[in-house]
Amino acid sequence: YWLSCIDALIKLDRITEAKVVLAEARGNGIKGEVLDQLEQKLNVPNEVSIDPPQDQLNRLINLYQQGQPQQTLDNAKQLLSQFPDSFILYNLCGAANAGLGNFGAAIDSYQQALKINPDFAVAYNNMGAALKAKGDLEGAIGSYQQAIKIKLDYAEAYNNMGNALKDQGDLEASIDNYQQALKIKPDYAEAYNNMGNALQNKGDLEAAIDNYQQALKIKPDNADAYNNMGNALKDQGDIEASIDSFKKALKIKPDYADAYNNMGVILKDKGDVEAAIDSFKKALKIKPDCAE
Repeated sequence: YWLSCIDALIKLDRITEAKVVLAEARGNGIKGEVLDQLEQKLNVPNEVSIDPPQDQLNRLINLYQQGQPQQTLDNAKQLLSQFPDSFILYNLCGAANAGLGNFGAAIDSYQQALKINPDFAVAYNNMGAALKAKGDLEGAIGSYQQAIKIKLDYAEAYNNMGNALKDQGDLEASIDNYQQALKIKPDYAEAYNNMGNALQNKGDLEAAIDNYQQALKIKPDNADAYNNMGNALKDQGDIEASIDSFKKALKIKPDYADAYNNMGVILKDKGDVEAAIDSFKKALKIKPDCAE
């Protein structure tokens, strides 16, 4: 799929889009001789190219994926002096700024990318996430809607819009969006986990647990799903299963402060006060500013 898509975009002379897809393919671990050959085609000097060579874009994306947002931002800014019309670079600047918690600067970068390429659905989706982080849920939903208007099968945008609607308290609309994301991408573990949260908030514990289990079937190392399922089982009154779920979350993610805190609550309710205190202390060691 990746190779055919990149090849078709090159044949249509949609070089910038081909570079974006190739970078996404690399980010998803795709390798091989044919991909290398396509990358060479994209690196052929082009007088009207608005983007850096693909190898430079790949290095930037790798830096970002390795958790180095500041270095990503610094390098992207340097490249923008050579390629001032590269909406890909502006999108990367936005992602790096968001990673640093500079959400206002991230939104500015995404807007600059969209000024250059108004049909860049990825930038709308990313901008939605930055707006949500700033607390602007209406703006975030509007941005996700724009992304979906451009790319009708954008599962990630449906999932993100579901999260924003859930935060707004519109659980039914939230669930509808998660279902749409799963219709497009049936193995989308994160959407199952998020839908479980919405159903749990709605009070439908059985359906919530079913969705957490589905998320874990797809992604067995999903610590968040185990933690959320632990809370749902607690609400159901199944104390032992709840504790077991929190333990599984912590086995996957030993520095999961929320799971230690949640397990402490249920141990306290069970009457095992010493074990509860020990669990709370572990949460505080990981997250010293956890007032709860």
